[in-house]
Amino acid sequence: MKKKITPKLIFQNLDAIITGVTLTICVILVNANVLMRYFFNNPIRWAEEVVTSLFVWTVFIGSAFAYRRHSHLGVDILVNLLPGKAKPAVKAIVSVLELLVLIMLTVISSQYVYHLIVSPAGKIKIVMTDMLRVPKWWTGIAVPIGFGLSTIYSIYFMGQKLCAGLKERAQKRKEGENA
Repeated sequence: MKKKITPKLIFQNLDAIITGVTLTICVILVNANVLMRYFFNNPIRWAEEVVTSLFVWTVFIGSAFAYRRHSHLGVDILVNLLPGKAKPAVKAIVSVLELLVLIMLTVISSQYVYHLIVSPAGKIKIVMTDMLRVPKWWTGIAVPIGFGLSTIYSIYFMGQKLCAGLKERAQKRKEGENA
């Protein structure tokens, strides 16, 4: 059965849509540029700049999408070797460390974008790209957005785990009272 496309569905999958659209445009532009360069000896001069910017969006928004879908690679060999009660504790510590790193990366990348707009003297000085003269922050903003989304997803997943753990404890307590 097909899902009906609604604004809510689009918003829920906006990271996937942005990633798919930017990657598709990258592939089309790169192939068009290759054809223009080798068959017509007339490359699309602005294509490299556009593809680079779109690729930044693809990578960072796509990374957040992969994080949301639990699609990033993980190495859990050592965790799997731990005894039963140690596994949840180690996983919780790793989740907290992961969240802290994501927060740090979001802050640092936000500062980077800020410095593309504001000079050290505090004056507005928008840094422009070389070919198209587009503000560089249009490309750079993808980085804090991607890390910010991953941070939000991380908090959400930690909340889910916490709620599941609390429900499990309540269930065990209830079973203990009934026994």
